[in-house]
Amino acid sequence: MLPLLTQGGGAEKYFINLARNFSKRGYETDIITMDENFFRRFARVLHIFALGNFLGKIDTGGRENEEAVEKQLDEARWIKASTKNLRNILGNYDVIYAKNELVDLALLKFIGYKKLPPIIVGVHTPVFYPGTKSFISRLHNFLYLSFFYKWLLKGTKCIHVSNKFTKSIIRGKLNIESKLVYYPFSVKNITDLANKNISNINFSAEKKNIIFSGRLGEQKGIDILINIIERINENTNLRDKVCVNIFGSGDKEYESEIRSLAEKFSFVKYFGHVENKFMPYILSQQDLMVAPSKWETLPYAILEAQGMGVPVVAFDIPGPGDIIEDRRTGILAKDENEFLEAIKNFVDGKVIFDKSCIIANIRKKFDPGKIYSELIKMFQEVLCKN
Repeated sequence: MLPLLTQGGGAEKYFINLARNFSKRGYETDIITMDENFFRRFARVLHIFALGNFLGKIDTGGRENEEAVEKQLDEARWIKASTKNLRNILGNYDVIYAKNELVDLALLKFIGYKKLPPIIVGVHTPVFYPGTKSFISRLHNFLYLSFFYKWLLKGTKCIHVSNKFTKSIIRGKLNIESKLVYYPFSVKNITDLANKNISNINFSAEKKNIIFSGRLGEQKGIDILINIIERINENTNLRDKVCVNIFGSGDKEYESEIRSLAEKFSFVKYFGHVENKFMPYILSQQDLMVAPSKWETLPYAILEAQGMGVPVVAFDIPGPGDIIEDRRTGILAKDENEFLEAIKNFVDGKVIFDKSCIIANIRKKFDPGKIYSELIKMFQEVLCKN
């Protein structure tokens, strides 16, 4: 994948977990990303195109500590490549598992698929964004459903998808078959980490703690989160019963708005980015997660919350809809009004969730033993056909 693992997003978590667990099962596995120089140039181009930022400072340092990433990888390795040595590095492997981003695939296509080991494409960025408003998100839909993207996929050996909607849209819009395998997720691993406390973070003991955790950007529905907070403030009965704890960083404009809300309303707390290793403890102190994302693949934030037994309110979209069992482990809302009503009903005790039921659903549906076997089988099938 192109981004450095220190960026700390859901895809980075997935690749780290995949590499570590494949290595433990006896398959020598490395993660190849582009190096800092490439990523810095790429970020500059992206900022110029998307934000008109020609000369302004760009932070490419990432959210996670590199030593912490290396520790998470365990026996697996993280190797940084340049455009000059990428082909030689990739030539050392039997199979390549590549992220489905345009630039990631274009780099491999430029080298030539026939000059590389067989390629499996993992769809970790949605090929279709529903409910788009910005120019960038509309452009994304145009590009990812275009002949150009279909050309990029041509010559790869397998498409791996992690939700049912993506499988159907790739078949319907691009006329390509794919293999559906959910992300493996270990409830044991996340509960074992729940004792990593942060001494300087405290949560309300009297109110319902409601958490948002994720990147502050259009995809995660931050504009909707802001609207919901404003509407909670208008409802004095609800406002006095909740504490909204916001974790994450991202678009500077949204960071500023969230910071202003935290200064304006006493029930809103903004903590910024916190290292991934502390999230299990933080989740263990929460009563409810809100995830107003507009599009997702299979969001790790929701998996982590549900793995800790925390119910989640999300929109009924692909990804959350593959994880949450509506009215049993969380609520899948149709619109913003339903979203707010779900929060009110939970806070007022009209909807009650069984923590053990939530955890049992995740254990069964995302059982790592079963899913790693399916993923290994997918890799072996590609190798046998090559």
